[in-house]
Amino acid sequence: FLLPKREVAILHHRGVPAERKDIIDRVALGQLGSLQIELIVPGPAPSTYQEFLARGGQGLHHYGYLTDDFDAARTNAMACGMTAVTEGGSQLTRFSYLEAHDAPAGTVVELVEATPAMTAFVATVAQAHEGWDGNQPVRHL
Repeated sequence: FLLPKREVAILHHRGVPAERKDIIDRVALGQLGSLQIELIVPGPAPSTYQEFLARGGQGLHHYGYLTDDFDAARTNAMACGMTAVTEGGSQLTRFSYLEAHDAPAGTVVELVEATPAMTAFVATVAQAHEGWDGNQPVRHL
């Protein structure tokens, strides 16, 4: 699926409110069993994506987790030594990209609040891929 271009409502990068909120220029979603795959073209807003590319990043950028208790998961991650790099909120959910001080450069974990709207969105993508026969490889959401 190709998602329409949109800005997040709230964006902070390294603790500083971002003037621009276009963190993602384009995103395509796919599903493999219970694993959702995002192919992301970063937007110009400051973000962990921009830092990843500036380091010559290739391959996997982050692992994402839906959580029913976003605040507790974020607090726990920070207590374990992780740093919030890019955080914000959209019309669907809140998110936080975190990195560990002692992890290899580019190792990022994304926490996503499992709001009813976000959970429904993830389910919609998963259901659309069940039994997909390979026709219409590019679909718009």
